[in-house]
Amino acid sequence: TYLEISKWRKNLFTLPRGKAGVHFINEVARLLYLFTDGTAWSELALSMVHVFVPLMLQKPSVNSKAKNNARFLTKRLILWSEGNLQSLMDEAREIQARLIQSSKKKEISCHVAFTRLMLQGQVGKAIRLIDNNSDVRGVHKLTRNVRTVLEAKHPDGKPAPSQLKLDIDAPEPQPVIFEQIDAQLVCKVAKTLHGSGGPTLVDAEGWKHILCCKSYGKASEKLCEAIAELAKSISTKHVSPTALEELLACR
Repeated sequence: TYLEISKWRKNLFTLPRGKAGVHFINEVARLLYLFTDGTAWSELALSMVHVFVPLMLQKPSVNSKAKNNARFLTKRLILWSEGNLQSLMDEAREIQARLIQSSKKKEISCHVAFTRLMLQGQVGKAIRLIDNNSDVRGVHKLTRNVRTVLEAKHPDGKPAPSQLKLDIDAPEPQPVIFEQIDAQLVCKVAKTLHGSGGPTLVDAEGWKHILCCKSYGKASEKLCEAIAELAKSISTKHVSPTALEELLACR
């Protein structure tokens, strides 16, 4: 399921305020705690996060309003709680199939916006514009041409010169240094992030809204705490690579 979702076009709405938004955030936090608490679901917990988020936030139509998005989110949360993943995937596949984008118009619009930003000296924003408007998803098929290009980018390895090697062993970090990671730090760092979406397809602006918006009350703080516990767990415990497969995709 995740491999299919990772190749979808970007089509997510901003998380609506209200009960549906709070329910969404609480569910993400619950899934993260399934991992950090070492439950029977720990191997699948992060995979479920990367499936849950893009499924819940699929925009039903191009011009869908916040009220309509909230209605669809409420319905999807009920289906998720019932374990009806098939209905959720069927709806999302239909939405993706109906996505009609004028590639030519989009290309021209992106070109104009990129040029304007570059003339204004906003290079970072111009680059992020390209990233956010890219329809490239997933991993390229390993064709002969792709393999040739990759091999050209990665020349044969050579032994490191002896003068570059240190004859000392680095000390093991003390786990206590990761205790400074807490909900406040997660929220603070989230406000400084920029860039397009990762495995969940939610970009930096989307996560800022989810983690830092006061409209969701304690739900956002709870999710920040769950993310902090996730970071500490990964940094201080032995974690099965299978459980982190989606989180580390393309990294």
